[in-house]
Amino acid sequence: MDKKIFIVAKREYLERVRSRWFIVMTLAVPALLVLAMVIPIMMSLRSSSSPNVRRIRILDATGGGLGNRVAEAIKADSSTRSDTVTGPTVVVATPAELPKLEEDAIRDVMKPKSLIGVLVLTDSTLAGKSARYSGRNASTISDIDKLESAVRQSVMMVRLQGEGVKPQTANELSRLRVRMPAERVGDKGRGGSGTTGIIVGIVFGALLLMSIIVHGQNVMRGVLDEKTTRVAEVVLSSVKPEALLAGKVLGVGAVGLTQIVTWLGLSAYSANFVMPMIFKAVGGGAAAASTAGAISGPGSVFGGMTLGVFAIAIGYFVLGFVFYATLYAAVGSMVNSEQEAQQAGVPVMLLLMSGWIFLNPVLINPNSTLAVVLSWLPWTSPILMPIRMGLTSVSPLSVTGSMICAALGSIAAVWLAARIYRVGMLMYGKKPSLREVAKWIRYA
Repeated sequence: MDKKIFIVAKREYLERVRSRWFIVMTLAVPALLVLAMVIPIMMSLRSSSSPNVRRIRILDATGGGLGNRVAEAIKADSSTRSDTVTGPTVVVATPAELPKLEEDAIRDVMKPKSLIGVLVLTDSTLAGKSARYSGRNASTISDIDKLESAVRQSVMMVRLQGEGVKPQTANELSRLRVRMPAERVGDKGRGGSGTTGIIVGIVFGALLLMSIIVHGQNVMRGVLDEKTTRVAEVVLSSVKPEALLAGKVLGVGAVGLTQIVTWLGLSAYSANFVMPMIFKAVGGGAAAASTAGAISGPGSVFGGMTLGVFAIAIGYFVLGFVFYATLYAAVGSMVNSEQEAQQAGVPVMLLLMSGWIFLNPVLINPNSTLAVVLSWLPWTSPILMPIRMGLTSVSPLSVTGSMICAALGSIAAVWLAARIYRVGMLMYGKKPSLREVAKWIRYA
């Protein structure tokens, strides 16, 4: 292999790795991922419905004492306790009195620092069909969920007692909650939390996609900069175009590989050590075990994903980067300005995003025909196959075949890009048409 390839690659690598922006992005992305996962869970652990739920008026037209049971359920809920708010007030009414009482309650809600809302219970509620609520907090999801839960529990208690169930038993049944963590089982046994697998799969895909986009476009900008400043003319006098292209792709690819390995390593460390400590500090030990993806078996890194899966993901990144970086380099050699490069790069971006567009069907059913086909296509497999491997058990034969297809696709992309690059780097003036590019490919 031409030694000049490694000289170009070394220059490209060192020039980018030494920049402050590279260091900042390398450290910032894992930190942002941790915050994106920790903050919502911490908020859900610490926050539930507000004490305002106790500042409601319950209009009970059921004739079965349902309103008092709902009020007691709201008072008993620890997340709605408050030293300054006594609890919901209950007004028992007949169906004929209900409309006027509801209008009066609405007027009270409209007054500042008064009621927060009014809950109307009717025979339809007792039958398990519907209840009505109007209030200032009608858009507060946690408050409405708490009210719905209180009504549902109370209706269950009333109906169970109506069937002769003891009040204590009815109360226990109405508050029953069964935790059911989902654990994946693959060919080698248990494979970690199913929920964590989904999170890890998405993180994997997002990191690979972001790295390919960022560094692929860096290749395009570098090629364009050398062309517009006429540096390429000097360089190409001593280096073959193919060697220059290969050096650029290898150098920038090494930068991306360094970054993606660092991201995955820091993310694994955070999932195993940092996040559990954070959840334990806020009293969410159980959530830490299931959501943070603690170590679940020998050789696992996080979310039941082994070092082998990480190595395969790195292999897919290399193949995907070579595929897209060479196409971006071809785009950079064809155009003469940054604006033209952005326009000409749209097809490459659409090809790259085509896999991400189908992320939701893959997450829903990672073994579907669509997911399997997409994981074999060279332009989608670098993103979707690592995600599938985080979600389900994929046979070694499928992984091997998919990687072979990705490698063949990368070879084809390199061949195509090299022929465009060879001619395009020395062509100036107007942007070439597709017919002219086809001639470059045919005769280069």
